Amino acid sequence: MPLRTYIPTIRRAGSATVSGVGRLATLAGGSAMAAGLFTDAGTVPAILTSIAAGLGGAFLSPRLQLAHPLKKPIVFTIYLAPHTVLVANLVTELLWDAAEGRLVQSGVAVLWTAGVWWLRPGQLAKRVAKWPEPEAEVDETRDGDADEKPSNEIVVPVPDDPAGRWWALNAAKKGGVAEYTQVLSVRAIEGRRRVAIAIGSLDSDEPVPEIKIRRLSALMKVPAHLLEVQDIPGYGANVAMLLIGPKPEDPVAADEDVWAEIGRSALPGVTLVEINEYDMSKEFTP
Repeated sequence: MPLRTYIPTIRRAGSATVSGVGRLATLAGGSAMAAGLFTDAGTVPAILTSIAAGLGGAFLSPRLQLAHPLKKPIVFTIYLAPHTVLVANLVTELLWDAAEGRLVQSGVAVLWTAGVWWLRPGQLAKRVAKWPEPEAEVDETRDGDADEKPSNEIVVPVPDDPAGRWWALNAAKKGGVAEYTQVLSVRAIEGRRRVAIAIGSLDSDEPVPEIKIRRLSALMKVPAHLLEVQDIPGYGANVAMLLIGPKPEDPVAADEDVWAEIGRSALPGVTLVEINEYDMSKEFTP
């Protein structure tokens, strides 16, 4: 017959053997405490044997050693609890030789023997070690929100050039003055008096958002009158031009034209004959 047919029988025999050994160990521990009430001759060997049996069983048992790390403290506590109580009571028998001490020690011996016989801590510890491993905690709220509301947020790429990087990290971020935009090019114009920055929307089907000059001025630490946003002729609203620098000055109108305009609106019938320039500041200088 195949060997596998004998496996259940072998397992049952092994379990029975372990159970029998545990029963014998319980009786041996109870007997050692009972003997210690009357003589100290075997108490020290019993203490050493109990310590060796507890540590050896805990650290040499494959099932206990393979338990999940989160369960090992519980498993070892259950397994070593009877050995700890046994050793503590045996030590007490050596140190406390009074009549009331013997009464307490005998009560502990009876309770220990009955409790270990009924609870069988060694087998309980092995069953706990065999239980399914604890599952990792999952943030159900976060996962649920992600499932119900998938994120469509645009990721702003961070380019390598300094201007583009600064714009991406400060102006184009979500909630920024020009969110979800990118720098397309930077050029110096008008004899390098101004800088023209071409800005494009990350989504080519969306326009460049309206850029508030005062917000941009505060962000860039540049006076507002040096900033201007314009459309780019021949292109759609998905691109725009940011101009930084002093605007070109309007040509100064000739004095004759100014006076002619004044005459038409405020002084009808007056003709400009001559213009003289005079510094009025001299009149206010002491």
